[in-house]
Amino acid sequence: MKQNLHELTKAVLNELEASGHSKLTRDNFRYFWNGMTRYFENRGVDEFSLEIAMEYFEQRSSKTEFNNRNKNFIKRAIFILDHYTQYSEIPLRIYKPVTKLKNVQYIELMNLYGKHLLEGEYSPMTIESYLCSIIKFMQFLEKSNCSSIEEWTSETIFKFIETLAEYKKLTIRNHAGAVRLFLRYLYFENITSQDFSYFIGTVKGTYHHSLPSFWTKNEVQQLLDAIDQNNPNEKRDYAMILLVARLGMRSCDIKNLKFENLYWRENKIVIIQSKTGEPLTLPLLKDVGWAIIDYIQYSRPKVDNPHVFIKHLPPYTELSYKNHLYKTVEKYMVRAKLPISAKKRNGMHSLRHSLATTLMEENIPLNEISNILGHKSSDSTSIYLNVDVKRLRDCAIDVSKLG
Repeated sequence: MKQNLHELTKAVLNELEASGHSKLTRDNFRYFWNGMTRYFENRGVDEFSLEIAMEYFEQRSSKTEFNNRNKNFIKRAIFILDHYTQYSEIPLRIYKPVTKLKNVQYIELMNLYGKHLLEGEYSPMTIESYLCSIIKFMQFLEKSNCSSIEEWTSETIFKFIETLAEYKKLTIRNHAGAVRLFLRYLYFENITSQDFSYFIGTVKGTYHHSLPSFWTKNEVQQLLDAIDQNNPNEKRDYAMILLVARLGMRSCDIKNLKFENLYWRENKIVIIQSKTGEPLTLPLLKDVGWAIIDYIQYSRPKVDNPHVFIKHLPPYTELSYKNHLYKTVEKYMVRAKLPISAKKRNGMHSLRHSLATTLMEENIPLNEISNILGHKSSDSTSIYLNVDVKRLRDCAIDVSKLG
């Protein structure tokens, strides 16, 4: 049963309150929705329409000078209502790139395709990457005054590909591949009458991996020593950083870590990796286990959330998968007086690289390191040989023994 706007906004406000959103946030939404409802009533419309809501937004923007933060908040208020109308739930988050679009048809296509990707069980990072590439395509269409699917032509696609020329080959390949999949989806769903994916060719070439950044054992220890374990937020950070430094876990898997993944009696952590979808079992080392226990007992907000690590501000949800915790590591680097270089990656992933390098220095076989890091193939792990000159020499062929 469809709801009128008054009933819809009331229901959404109740949902926001139940999920722990602050009164200030709810009041801001209410203020905007009340003005929007009056606009709908003046148009003689009783039920929510994304097109009319965006029309109201454009009208308000023309009369009031909004900064980007206010614009994004208003668009979020609109997209929340749109999502709730379709799925009867509050979206966990609104993709920020969507707020850059103005064309209602393109926004609806993004929502539709995003739902398709979720049903396909793609990882959140993959979905985010695909949608960012498609947003780039949509923005190009808007700037080209191409306001409808019916106006798309092969020339439209070719001109978009030309805009990618300034990027590196790997970036071009990623953007082109994501848009190709999107265009193929539109054709298979009969949204477009022509398969425009045909006009996006493949990008050929060799893609060289950059050398991974790594830390010495002393630097890792300096970083850990700089964390104040009496501070609630830093107890959480300490446990997370320790999971990377000692076990090599990816930051996305740490943020997804749930209580059900911790097997205390068996002293192990069992997860399904976000990146590969493969199972991974790691030992629950003593220092890692005590750091997690210390955080849970004395710092973690007392809320019913299955994730181990959560935000410390209402509504106490899990950490955003888009937050790669780079700034978290950098903060403690500054405190530990460790050098920060623009040429060197200093995030969580660099600690994972460091573990791999340390294991190689201890002559752990490559296949065992692959298992620890959760790589599907030893080929992914072999990149770490590039930073270990001694091991490279060990791998070198003795030419005198050939022939």
